[in-house]
This record gives sequence, C-alpha cells and structure tokens, in this order.
Amino acid sequence: MRIQKFTLRHILGFKTESLDLEKINIIYSKENETGKTTLMRAILYTLGFPIPSTELIKFSDFEFIIDAMIGKKKYIIVRKAQLLVINDNEYDLPVDQASAHFFLFNTSNSEIISNILGTIYFDQEKGWTLLNRGTIIGENRFKIESFFRGLKDDESDYSYRLAVKISGLEKKIAQYKLMVNVSEYQESINRDVEKNLNYKTYEQKLDEELLAKRIRLQKIEEEIATITELMKKNKSFSDFISAKKVYVKNPIDDSPIRVTRETLFGYVDTEEINSARKSKLIAERNRFKKEIFEREQAQEREEILFDLPNIDKELTQKFNAMQNFSSMQVKIILDKFQKEKKELTDILKNRTQQNNKWIFEALEIITNYAEELKIPVDYKIDIFTSNLKGKSGAILHKMVFIYKLAYVKLLSKKLGYPLPIFLDSPSGREVEKNTIDDMFKIIKRDFPTHQVIIASIYDYNELFSNPKIIPMNRTLFEKDNLFDSK
Repeated sequence: MRIQKFTLRHILGFKTESLDLEKINIIYSKENETGKTTLMRAILYTLGFPIPSTELIKFSDFEFIIDAMIGKKKYIIVRKAQLLVINDNEYDLPVDQASAHFFLFNTSNSEIISNILGTIYFDQEKGWTLLNRGTIIGENRFKIESFFRGLKDDESDYSYRLAVKISGLEKKIAQYKLMVNVSEYQESINRDVEKNLNYKTYEQKLDEELLAKRIRLQKIEEEIATITELMKKNKSFSDFISAKKVYVKNPIDDSPIRVTRETLFGYVDTEEINSARKSKLIAERNRFKKEIFEREQAQEREEILFDLPNIDKELTQKFNAMQNFSSMQVKIILDKFQKEKKELTDILKNRTQQNNKWIFEALEIITNYAEELKIPVDYKIDIFTSNLKGKSGAILHKMVFIYKLAYVKLLSKKLGYPLPIFLDSPSGREVEKNTIDDMFKIIKRDFPTHQVIIASIYDYNELFSNPKIIPMNRTLFEKDNLFDSK
C-alpha cells in the first residue's frame, strides 16, 4: 500500500489543502506539540480506524481524503466523521468498520483485520512498550494469539467459539471486579425493575430473536456462496476470453479490439461491486455468529457453572432488594470465571501455535535482528510472553521494534503487498541516537518497498536518501499555511 496524497478541508468551507507523500516521509519539528502526532493520526483516521482526536483539533470537524495505491489498484478514501467512502462504496463507522477494511485491505480474515493497526503503528504513548498484546491507541487492541491465528487462516468454528467465549468471560470478570461499586450496579438493576421486566417473557423474547438471527444467518451464508460462485464464474469467463485471444471489430475504424477483462464493458465495476457486497455480508455474518453464540453461551451457563443454586441471579436479586451480600460469593464466581478463562485461553493458544509456520518465521526474523541490535542473549525471545518485568526501557524499545518489524514483514507477505509503517516518536528517553540509527538502517535495508511515515524531533536526513521532510509549526489545521513542506 502506498499513500500518494493526503487532503483535508474544514467543514466550514476553508480552502482545500493537499500534501503529496513519498516513500520515506518525516513529519518533523524540533519542538513538541506542533502537530506531528495529529497529522499521523489523521491519516490513520482517514483509513477508517477509530483514532481519537488530539488536543489540537477535532477530527470530526474536517473532511479528509487519501489517494492510495495497492498494487495496480487505485483507492480514493474519504472520511467525514462517521462516514467512510472507499471508491464510492459507503460505510457507516464503527458498525461497518470490518466490512470497510475487508474491502480496503483485500482480505476477509477477521483476525488479520482486527490486528492491522497494531502491526503498522508504533504509538508514542503505548506503542513503544506494546510487545505482543494490549491497547494500541483509543480502544484499538493488538493480540498476538489472534494475529497468528489470522496468518494461519484458522477461522474454524471451534476457534471462533473459543475466542468469543473468552471475550465474554473477560467482560464478566471485569464486571465482577467492579462489583465493589454497588451504587452503579444497583442503578442498573433498578432500571430493569422500573420497567417491570418479566424475566420469563424476556427469555422467551430472546429465544424468538435467536431463531430469527439463525434464519437471517442462513440467508447471508447462502448469499455469500452465490456471490462467491458468481465472482468465480466471472473470473473464469474473463480468463477464458483472454486466453483465447478473441478480437472484436472497432465500429469507428474497423481496427480489431482485444477482448480482456479491461475491455469488457462494466466488468471491473461489477467486480468491485460484488467484492464490496461480499465484504459487507461477511462482516454481517460474523456479527450474527457472535450474537448467536453469546446467547447460546448465556443459555448454557446455568448448566455448566455450578451444581449449586444460581448465585449470579441470587446476587442480582439481593442488589435489587438492597440486601447484604457475601463477598465470598462474588469471589467464588470470579475465581470460577478466571479459571475457565485460563483453561480456554490455553486451549486456544495451543491451537494457534500447533503447526504454525508463521511463528517459526517470526522467531527467525526476531532472533536475527536481536543479534544485530546487540540485545543480550539472556533476554529470552518469547513471542507470547506476558512477563516484561526486568526489561530496561532501552532494551524493551529495541525488542518492540524488532517484534513489530517481524509482524509487518509477515503480514505483508500474507496480504501480498507491502504495508506502510507509521513510527510516532521513535526516540525514547532512554534510547541513544546511534541505536535509533541502527534501527532505521534495518528499515532502509530490509523494507525497501514499504512506505514509511515518521513523526520525530529529528529529521534523519542523513539516514535516508531524499526523504520527504514535512516541517510542522502548529499551523497544520488552521485556515492558512496548512502545510509548509519541502
């Protein structure tokens, strides 16, 4: 992917300003709070990611446009608040985010889509300590297990159900940990009581909704299969015509015209429409699968949780009646959820690692880079580690860098095109400049086809050949002098 141009316009009608981007781009200012991070985040925001605004501007006050190329295909991406338009296909964010990214990044793998931002973006606040899992920026998260499941193409129903169940347990665990805040929980229960909620009627309604969802899911699956078959037949037809070297007469000058997918009237447009429709259907299918499984999980919980009375409902009733409740009861449930989550997580982790060639490739890349950057050998290379204690700031900075470069390399290989790399403030307090220089030499040497966008207090002009320097002076999003680039 190569971002060729970034354009912005204030919704009040200020003049439109554009910035052409090159292969290496350095958003530069010696001072902080000049708009470097804001520009980088605005670009990611335009690509459809839920990026929070900075203190400088409110993204929803602007219309952003990106001209980009993936391979030989051109993309025009327009972002206006929650509306995202990609090549005239409209998506309502955040509902259609997955569908939009399926189309933009040319993949229907939901595990890959959910981890793209954490792969390509090194955030100044958390990204330089995010080794393999955690929050990237805003509500965006990266999970190494999910990432490698995506590379492995493990989207089986079993793995999907495990992932959804773990997610449900995480929410339940968080809920029980917050039960000390009795007032908020009481308010939630009271609202249900005020509405005279009848639990039996409510359960019956949920069952009816579940049946309707299953019927809708079946129809979606059928439509996906139909579109897939149609796209396959269209491709076979165009390939057949091209192979046969069929020509037709030009009605203007009688010269022959070769029949290919490009000269077939409306073929490319139809292909894009089918692809966009399929992307939306896949996103809708995944949403229905999740909702159905969450409902099924709720039905099963009473059977598998305890042989004892349902303490969960009992506690809810006690809160409603403002009765005292035993902290031991809460701890029993919390402990049960945590143990169940650990068991399921271990199962899913084993499935992810089993016969996964991508993990071995990642280890090889990381090990080689660790040796090159002189990371001490006693720092164990463990992609799935949760233990970051004892790693100094400088060492952790290096490790994050080489881990994520491995992720970028593998994901680009999987998708079939080089992903851009966004580096926000790579010079940490404990990182010497010669270390940063060594890190960037790796990018220059091993990622020559990748577009790189760096926001920094250094221009790194001596490291890269003719980089695009974008000086920042706090006027980025004002009416005049939006860009002062050279």
